[in-house]
Amino acid sequence: MGIVIVSTYPDKKSISTVAHIVVEKKLAACVNYTKINSVYTWKNKIHDTKEFLALFKTTSGSKQKLKETIARSHPYKVPEIVELKMDDVSLPYMKWLEDSTLGGKSKKRNNPSKR
Repeated sequence: MGIVIVSTYPDKKSISTVAHIVVEKKLAACVNYTKINSVYTWKNKIHDTKEFLALFKTTSGSKQKLKETIARSHPYKVPEIVELKMDDVSLPYMKWLEDSTLGGKSKKRNNPSKR
């Protein structure tokens, strides 16, 4: 099954570093990240800050190691680590996702423009 792990990071450098590590280790097939604004409470104060939202695409077989890696390397004291299950995924994308994470048969991504 396909899984998306959602997290936020304080800056581009911290998410970029983690993204490269987890893709290289085949814990995630892909990591999308983008700049966002977040409004939240922390220590009884409302904060309005810029962050980076990260979407880690993985499989059920790799999700636990991915979550552990995110938690261990995350710069926040209380990191957001939310799991979303992919209920409806195209077969070619799911095959690529499986092949690109731990346990997959393929070592490299084939023809990424035809996802």
